[in-house]
Amino acid sequence: MIVSQLTVVGHVRRAHSTKSRVAMLQPLASFVSSILWLKYGLLKNDHTVSLVNSLGVCVSLYILLEFWRYSHARHDVETRVLLALFVSMVCVGFVTTSSYVWAPHVYSIVCCLVSLVFLASPLGQLGQVLRARDASVLLPSVTFLAFANNVVWAVYGRVHGDPFMFVPNSVGAALCFVQLALIAWYGRMDAKALCDSAADMENVL
Repeated sequence: MIVSQLTVVGHVRRAHSTKSRVAMLQPLASFVSSILWLKYGLLKNDHTVSLVNSLGVCVSLYILLEFWRYSHARHDVETRVLLALFVSMVCVGFVTTSSYVWAPHVYSIVCCLVSLVFLASPLGQLGQVLRARDASVLLPSVTFLAFANNVVWAVYGRVHGDPFMFVPNSVGAALCFVQLALIAWYGRMDAKALCDSAADMENVL
């Protein structure tokens, strides 16, 4: 699932040549989510969660670097990435230094909420999909792999008795199913029509 996000890089490069924009919310949310879940894995001494999210941080950074590289407004990209990094460090610093017994519990809830923002971020373009009656802004491969990924992690959370992994991934699977339903219902424009409409795409974030 994490590696599948690299398909966004191709969209960023094409958007640069067509002077259009690609929504940045999803890779930003992925970056924050990966950092928080990496720390969660370390707190729980869960090497699987830590390893997967270490990879997630690296992939997200690469995607954000490509956004910066091809952006016509690099200052905006830098500001958003620094803000995301600041939020991540505040959360990690809180759970690392806090002596409150409830701190890990609160941190776990924050991890869940950030994951849901990441998984629901493509639905921020729902209005565009409904108005155009076209789901080209939703990526089928990424969405399908996200659905499968959430099902796997939901099962993993269930097996390990971890509600903080089971609940957000169950909801995430449902959100991905909604996106797949939109793709199946509205379909996607052919390549020529997609290129013609690329300049009209709006930036979500």
